[in-house]
Order: sequence, then C-alpha cells, then structure tokens
Amino acid sequence: MTKLNNKTNTEINNKEKTSFLTFLYVGNTDTVFSEDTRRVFIINLFASVGVLFTLPLGVVSIWQGKLLLGVSLLVIAILYSLNHIYLRRTHNHKLCGYFVIYPLYVLMIYLVYSGGVNGTGHVWIYCIPAVALFLHGMKRGLIELTLFTLALILVMYFMDSRFSEFGYHETLKSRILFSFIVVVFLSGIYEYSMSRFNQELKETTTKLKLYAYTDPLTKLLNRRGILQRLEISTQQSFHLLLADVDFFKRINDEYGHDVGDYALTQLAKIFQESLPKKDDLVSRWGGEEFLIAVCGMDEYEVFEFAEILRHRVESYEFSHLDQRFHMTLSFGLAGMNSSTSLREAITLADNRLYQAKRSGRNQTCRA
Repeated sequence: MTKLNNKTNTEINNKEKTSFLTFLYVGNTDTVFSEDTRRVFIINLFASVGVLFTLPLGVVSIWQGKLLLGVSLLVIAILYSLNHIYLRRTHNHKLCGYFVIYPLYVLMIYLVYSGGVNGTGHVWIYCIPAVALFLHGMKRGLIELTLFTLALILVMYFMDSRFSEFGYHETLKSRILFSFIVVVFLSGIYEYSMSRFNQELKETTTKLKLYAYTDPLTKLLNRRGILQRLEISTQQSFHLLLADVDFFKRINDEYGHDVGDYALTQLAKIFQESLPKKDDLVSRWGGEEFLIAVCGMDEYEVFEFAEILRHRVESYEFSHLDQRFHMTLSFGLAGMNSSTSLREAITLADNRLYQAKRSGRNQTCRA
C-alpha cells in the first residue's frame, strides 16, 4: 500500500512538473532544446514573472489610493498576459520580446519619476540590463541601455519628479546611476561570454555532426551517414551498388598505406563525379568498400551504370609520387523498394558482391 501511494505521489508530481514546463514552453513539445525554444522559454518566463510582480503591486497601489501607479502596473500585467497567449499561439518570440522589454523600459522610467510604492521605484531598474541584453544581443542591447541611462539622468536631474520628496540623501541619485552602469557592465560581460560560448558550442556541435556522418579520409558519407540519408529520403526506391576494391591489401603491402589512402580518395572523386543525379548518394561503407545509391533507374540501367564505373576505374591510372598502378572493382547490386527494405537490400547487395568475388572479381553481379 505504501509503495502504491509513493507511486501515485510520484505520478502526480511528474504531471505537475510537466504542466508547469508546458506552460513555460507555451505548449512547445520539441524534444530538442533549440535556440528558438530557449528564447520562447525565457521570454515567457520574463512575462510570467512580470505578471506575478506587477499584478499584486498594482492592486495594492490602487488600494492605497495611488490610482495612476496602480493602473500602470495592471496594464503591464494585462499586456504580459496577452503576450503569453500570443506566444502560445504563434511562437513568435521576436515580436513577443518587444512586448516584454519596451513596456518594461516605460514602466521603469515611470517608477523612477513617480517614486513607486513608498519611494522604492528605483530598486526595480536593475532587472533591465539582463532582459535587454538577452532579448536584443550585445550591440542593440547596449544602445538601448545607453538611451535608458540617459532617460534616467533626465528624469532624476532635470524633471520635476517626486524623487526628492522621500528624504533621500542627495548622493543617492549618483549612486543609483553608477550602480546601474556597473550592473550593465557586468551583464554585458556575462552576455558576451555566453554568446562566445554558445557560438563555440554551435561550431563544435556542427563539427561533431560532420564527423559522425562523414568519413574523414574520403569526405564521403560514412556508413551511418548514408543509412540516415536513405531512411529519411523522399525517394520511393533506390538501387544499391556495393563496390569493393579487388586485392586492395596488395596495394597497401606493396606501396604503403599512404598510397592506399590516396587510392581511396581518388576512387571517392571518381564515384562522386559519376553520380547521374543530385539525389544519388555515395559513401565509404567501410575499409575499401563503397556503397552507392541511385534512384530513377531500372535494373538494366543500374547494371549498365555499374559497368561504366567498373571500366572507368579499371582503365584509370592511379599515380602517387613515383608510384603508378591500376585497380579493379567488384560490384553487388540490389533494389530497395516497397517490398524490399533497406536492410534486406544491403544484405542482398553484400551477398552478390561476394558472389562476384568468388566468380573471379572485376565484375558486376545483379542476381
């Protein structure tokens, strides 16, 4: 019974957590935490926090008879609530970001001008730098913060505000400005370091994806890369050509592995240059094996294409430094379609490749 109750409590907590995250993600169910998802999350978090603070403060201000201040806070709360609804429906984080930051600028200037509740209006301005730099980046964010700082100077020193009515020390104005500038400076450093980190992270992620799906020697797709491309392809059918270099070990043994690597890179170029269509694919399947996938051909045309490739490689003179040599290929062919899965087609092509090798090499087997 205790275990059952614990399980029920855990399920309830998980549901509550899921509901809370769904609210912050405004219904976004993407499994990948992309940049757009992150911005939607943060903007909605800003807006939600804004409502939580401005709504009760607005009610309290009206209750205390400060009608203009109370109405201003309630307008911001309503605007941020509408912002959440619009963000949920459109996920347009750029426009919603404007509706977060610009009303916030206006509200902060008004709080400094009016003194806010019991002269505490100026304490809220320190949330501005982080929000502005996140939403608009370093360049635009710093420009807006400079203009906001100038607006603060204008309000505190040159306008008939209520700031001096609360009995503050005469140096408080300058301390507010200097401390705000320090917060801007620190926020700028943090935003700059985070932007550099995110940029380097993106570049590293791109490189890792490239390495994960690309053969480093030939720059072709590797086994994982071509399987992934074939699985997501919109083409209805492919013919697979599994090619293997005949007696490749002899080349490595006689000329060295550098020459063997050169031969593989030259083969990769020949295969790439020979592809009939842009949707056709070629990969280094492993070692000296290559998998080619072509579409829009019947079985006879695929066989002819394989023979053209085979003869082209057979007649090609490979030349590296002072070494000159020739190579031949064996091919196994198979079709991938609605009745033959990708894995089945690869197995068929592999069996036919070994049949071509057992039959004497330097030939194409299609059945």
